[in-house]
Amino acid sequence: MLNISQNKKMHSNTAGHNTPAIKGQWLNDAGEVFSYLQRHEVEKDSWWRTMSTTLNLLKQSRHIIEQSEQRIAAQEERILELERLSDTDELTQISNRRGFMRNFERELDRVNRDKSQGGLLIMIDLDNFKMINDTYSHQAGDAALKLVAATLESDVRTMDIAGRLGGDEFVLLFVNTNRKDALERSQKIIQSLNNLSFIWEGTEIPVHASLGLKEYKKGSKIENIFDAADKDMYANKKQRKSVEKK
Repeated sequence: MLNISQNKKMHSNTAGHNTPAIKGQWLNDAGEVFSYLQRHEVEKDSWWRTMSTTLNLLKQSRHIIEQSEQRIAAQEERILELERLSDTDELTQISNRRGFMRNFERELDRVNRDKSQGGLLIMIDLDNFKMINDTYSHQAGDAALKLVAATLESDVRTMDIAGRLGGDEFVLLFVNTNRKDALERSQKIIQSLNNLSFIWEGTEIPVHASLGLKEYKKGSKIENIFDAADKDMYANKKQRKSVEKK
């Protein structure tokens, strides 16, 4: 049996064993850990500030790039529109001389590279255009030109080319087609153009046209094709006038 003095001694020893004195190396180690944590926190804050600045710069750069891409796209669209307008007849909205010649040159290049079998050029001149202008007004003449252009556009394939060379002269290009089909289609065009009429201020005005044809093939030259078609057209116009006189 333990006495009271022994019990107090044991309690004193136990307490000393469970709560050792905090001193020496332990305090030094704790200070280093605390210092490391402080440095780490500073470095972490610095890293976040750097990353935040970088992200903001990236966002700004992306915004600038997007604006630049939009401006470039708008400029490209505008350039295409200007090119289209430069190749389009303002009154009739079909190809003008420049646009037609560009397309014809591309077609002849395809023919010379055996990408197209050739086709047919049709020159068109309105026989009574001057009379329409002089009798009914230039506005009536414009209406006649628009009617002819619309007729040509409706009677050709998407791949074919209709153009207005100027004044009352039009031109058609039947591309990548054989002689038989081209001539059959040209006859339909002739019939369509010479059965046109429109109403102007209560008066029906007929439209008549003369046509000249010339085939083209590998090795053909644009100027030679136009010259031959033009001669054929005026021969046709002369013949029509002689028939009308009779």
